[in-house]
This record gives sequence, structure tokens and C-alpha cells, in this order.
Amino acid sequence: MRIPRNYMNSHMASDSTVNSLLQRALSRSGKNKRTHKSDLLRSSDDRTKLLLAGTATAAQSQKLYYNMKYHAEQVADYADKLSATGDKSLFAKAKASQDTAEAVAAVKGFVSQYNSMLENLEESGTRTDILYRTQLNGYSSKSAVELASCGVKRNADGTLAIDEKALAAANAETLEKVWGGQSGFAGRVSGWADSVAASAERNMEAQASSAYSSLFDSYGSRGNYFNYFR
Repeated sequence: MRIPRNYMNSHMASDSTVNSLLQRALSRSGKNKRTHKSDLLRSSDDRTKLLLAGTATAAQSQKLYYNMKYHAEQVADYADKLSATGDKSLFAKAKASQDTAEAVAAVKGFVSQYNSMLENLEESGTRTDILYRTQLNGYSSKSAVELASCGVKRNADGTLAIDEKALAAANAETLEKVWGGQSGFAGRVSGWADSVAASAERNMEAQASSAYSSLFDSYGSRGNYFNYFR
């Protein structure tokens, strides 16, 4: 049977048109998929940036509270040495030997750690930490005259400054009066230092928990990070 040329041409043109339409449809589909994936990547990139920013902030807070806990514990340790009583205490040995070097070293260590703790409380700025700093400033304000008698000056911001010569010249009895026992400056500060350390540890745990929750919220509900882009 002979097929007319016009009939064949019409069918060939029809097949070509169908193929062209199919290619355009596939092209649009591929483009839409690429666009959708690109949107997902951009959206994920934005979430990742936010997550990284939050993680950096959490890391800074963790570092702050770690330092706060460390300095507060050091304050408490020096306070224990200075406020101890008995024949083997710092001031008992100083009075027996007339050598105050060990007691002076403890005072210097206490002052250094105390100032660092106050700086951490100031940097934190939470209501609780402001309260701690206020209480400590109250103690140093009331003890300013006594502290000055052994070469320790209270600054306007509540931190302490040491006059090396005046501190070295203070006798064992004066040092004991200002720093010794539970009624001395170190003994009164010790309890607050313990509270600061405990609070800093709680804040560290809270920050760690919050960082984990943020990570889970970002990827946990969608599978793991790598499955998300499949």
C-alpha cells in the first residue's frame, strides 16, 4: 500500500511537535527541581548561619560562666586559708615566726581572684549575678577602712587594689583582724563565692541543654543533617 507523502509528513511533524513538547516539559520539571533544591539549600544555609551564630553565642556564655566558676572557687579556697583558725593556721604561724609572707601571698591571691569574679559578674549582667555583685560590693564598702589598714584599697567600682609596701608592712595581728576567722572579710565573702560558683555551674548546664535543643530543632524533626538534602 502506498502512503501519501502528505500523510507521512503530517505524522512526522506531529511526532516532532510531541517530542518538542515533552522536552520542554522535562526541562521545566528539571528546572523546578533545581530551583526547589536551590531554595532548600538557601533556606538550610540561613538556618545554619543562625545556628552557628547561636552556637558562638552559647560558647561565649559557656566560657564566661566557666571563668566565673573558676574564679569564685579560687576566692573560696583562699578564703578558707585566710579564715582558718588553730595552731596551724596562717596567722598562728605568722605570729609565731613574725613572718607574714605566706599570709600576704594568700591576701594577694584572694584579691586577684576576687576582682576577676567581680568582672565576670559584671559581664554576665543577669539579675542574679548583679545581686551577687551588689552584695559583695556592700561587704567591701563596709570593710573599706579595715582593708585600707593593711594596704588593700577599695576602688569605686568595688574591686580591690593592693599597696604592696603597705601590705608587706602590716603585722600579723592587723592582718588577722582584717582577714582572719569567719568574721573577717575573707570569711564573709566565702559563702557568696560558693553561691556564685554554684550559679555559674547551673548556667553552664542550661547553656549546654539549650544548644542541644537548638540543634535538634533544626535537624532532628527532618532526619539527620545529611539525609535532609537527599
